[in-house]
Amino acid sequence: MRMCCGWRCALACVAGASLLLAGLAFGQPAEREWEPITEERLLNPEDGDWLSYRRTYDVTGFSPLDQINRDNVGDLRLVWAWSMRDNSRWVPTPIVANGLMYVSEGSGRVTAFDVVSGDVAWVHTRSYPEDIEQSQALGRHRGVSVLGDTVYWGTADAALVALDARTGEQRWEVSTGDYSTGLGHSHPALIADGKVVLGFAGGDRSGRGQVVAHDAETGEHLWTTYTVPRPGEPGYETWTEREVPPLGGLTWNTISYDPELGLAYLGTGQPTPWASTLRGPGDALYTNSILALDIDTGEIEWYFQVVPADNWDLDATHESMLVDLVINGVERKALIETSKIGWGVVLDRETGRFINAFRTGYDNIIEGWTDSGSPIYNPAQIPTLDDVDSDKIFEVCPHFHGTRNLNSPSFSPETGLYYSGINNSCMDVTFVSEEYVPGRVYRGMGSRTKMVPGYDYIGEFVAFNPVTGERAWEYRTENGAAMTASALATAGGVVFGGTADRRLFALDAETGERLWETRLNGDISGAPVTFTVDGRQYLAVGAGGRIGQTTSYARFSGITLPQGSGVMWVFALPE
Repeated sequence: MRMCCGWRCALACVAGASLLLAGLAFGQPAEREWEPITEERLLNPEDGDWLSYRRTYDVTGFSPLDQINRDNVGDLRLVWAWSMRDNSRWVPTPIVANGLMYVSEGSGRVTAFDVVSGDVAWVHTRSYPEDIEQSQALGRHRGVSVLGDTVYWGTADAALVALDARTGEQRWEVSTGDYSTGLGHSHPALIADGKVVLGFAGGDRSGRGQVVAHDAETGEHLWTTYTVPRPGEPGYETWTEREVPPLGGLTWNTISYDPELGLAYLGTGQPTPWASTLRGPGDALYTNSILALDIDTGEIEWYFQVVPADNWDLDATHESMLVDLVINGVERKALIETSKIGWGVVLDRETGRFINAFRTGYDNIIEGWTDSGSPIYNPAQIPTLDDVDSDKIFEVCPHFHGTRNLNSPSFSPETGLYYSGINNSCMDVTFVSEEYVPGRVYRGMGSRTKMVPGYDYIGEFVAFNPVTGERAWEYRTENGAAMTASALATAGGVVFGGTADRRLFALDAETGERLWETRLNGDISGAPVTFTVDGRQYLAVGAGGRIGQTTSYARFSGITLPQGSGVMWVFALPE
């Protein structure tokens, strides 16, 4: 086993990195010929590409590169780093096109770096309106998208902005919604079939869930699909009719795409209000659901509700990974979704039919699943009106930051394993009365974070067999720190992850053995990505974002949270 820690790999301290950066800040990036990023290349990326959020439309987060592998990953060295402006809720996933790496920030900025030199190629800054704090997307941006020679950026003030990928100059922008209702874009768009498909944040500001599609060339609006109904629309009967109309069901996470079926897949957030004691009985469609949309029309072809009648903000907004699996001797076009609740579901992605479910982490809400895929709730966890404003405390597991949250999983076709950093946690919940105020969070519940009784750890990085649901292996740090980074599996037999206590690590994808680790400036808040430029493989990750899993769970592992800025780190093997 080869391990590298401390200054030999990452300068070990931000002060050292700052000295390096001072020498890079004034360089000029090399001039590179621009090769247009075609839709065919997005569909079938080259091995060294990382052109979209999870690299491919199936969002497996897998790289076929093997220059960095289990035998030499311990030799990784820092190539360059850069201190960003954002330092809170910064969950970056860079993309790379023609030697330029694009990183967005929730404060309203996109920066392009020359990968080889670390020089800044350009910075595009947006001037937000004075009342931008109405948008929940402010301060929460995670990435951009690219097609041709255009970078597409969904902004906190609910606009789609097209930038010249080579210069950062703005080409056009179109409005996508009303940020004053809490709506805004915090996540990169899906670029497919000539369309830019965007979801929205805003569920904690009482926004109404929706997803929009615009023409990639002109920005023309093509369709809008709402994820909660109005009177007379399908699903309205699953809500109790009240003065406050159905709200919530936001679409702030990753959208996957099956070009053969012509379907885009996305998850939806919790209902508003969170608790049924305020909302009334009913499943509250289409919140907490997986939706399959016709890419041409936005029509909902099928849905699967993971957590009906939610009371705890345990939404299903997370990505639907598209993997073909052999189940009972038959190859199935499957979809795997793991989310806040401590379970994963496997569906037929053509029909939405339930195949199986597997437990991912500690949970005391769902006791099992029916053959048709309905969760069987623990009746002791379901509140009644008598519980409102009472002294009754519900010990609910997991906490509403979830068994997993923004930290995406990865799937390796070489091992057949599904990798994910998960967190085990609970919360003491009380149900309360509350008045609805537009633009403000509307919960009907209070909560206090706590450890799982009997556990001495929060985080573990787990390899699952998605067919059987069994764990192949798990990895934990010595202090049991929360897992915060997305997973990245590669053909080099390595899977990368990261924790709240600043540890970026590499594990053997087959055994879970730790091969390499280094500590960075803050929580590993972003998604590790890997790509090649001029034949050299790089590993890039953002750290120091102080994300929700970090701030909620750090105290249970004795972690002191750094107060500095987020930093982009880029590693490679020695030349």
